[in-house]
Amino acid sequence: MNVKARTVRFLFNLTCGMVLLSLPVLACSTAKPAPATASSVSNEPVLSGTSADPQRVEFQAEDGRKLVGYYYPSKYVDAPIMILMHWAQGDLCDWSDIALWLQNRADENPAKLERCANAGGNSWRDSSWFPPMASDASIAVFIFDFRGYGESEQGGDRPDMVKDAWAAFKTAAGLSGVDAKQMAALGASIGADGAADGCLLYNQEMGGGCVGALSFSPGNYLGMQYSTVIADLAPIATLCIAGELDGTSAQACAGADRQYYAHRNYPGSAAHGMELISPVLDPSPMALIQLFIGLAFGEDVQVK
Repeated sequence: MNVKARTVRFLFNLTCGMVLLSLPVLACSTAKPAPATASSVSNEPVLSGTSADPQRVEFQAEDGRKLVGYYYPSKYVDAPIMILMHWAQGDLCDWSDIALWLQNRADENPAKLERCANAGGNSWRDSSWFPPMASDASIAVFIFDFRGYGESEQGGDRPDMVKDAWAAFKTAAGLSGVDAKQMAALGASIGADGAADGCLLYNQEMGGGCVGALSFSPGNYLGMQYSTVIADLAPIATLCIAGELDGTSAQACAGADRQYYAHRNYPGSAAHGMELISPVLDPSPMALIQLFIGLAFGEDVQVK
């Protein structure tokens, strides 16, 4: 069983019982994994031998803007990759702990980014409440600073950030150990739009490769219409999450509609962006991220 199948099987078992009861627009396939055969055994994941430490990556947007990101390698070769995009109130440090959780190599004591050491004690930087990952699951991760944030070049307007999202996909596709046909994006607020926008622009240029986009509180912030982007991304898996009282984002989620798209509004919540990464919300947003991974990269979980 290859790494994708092993990861998806775990996510299927974990999420179907505890998440989907609260998310009726999503459903799990009842298909059982095929029995092991000689050929499937030969597809056992191959360890990459790469250090678990994050690698600094310098890259450029199409307009020449210099950007900086960090790559968290999977412990396997040819691994699926998640591209994480931050909101306007933070930078890539907002995702640094979630990147380690997805990478799932804690037993190797990967280095933590020094620049993120004093980034605050927000719930999205407290991994104590994150649900466990299976020991044989390991997703490659790429996080980066939009222009004007962190280590990336300063200046530029918000609509120009869509170029950064697009460049992040092209950069991630070329990282060592990554399966460029198994890329997905997760973002919050401006990053929520960036996740979907960048996915679409990359697929339009390359003919495919991005297989999913998960957005926490989109709002057409980068100049592209979220509902149009979602329609154009069909048939890949897309998931939108917002607080019911966060008007702009709740409307953006509700305004998109197509096959293989689902949205979730948390009742009575005005939380926006990274504020939705909170242990007080039910179903757990971290479990929804795990569900999304199964939807994007797998075959055992599907959207109806």
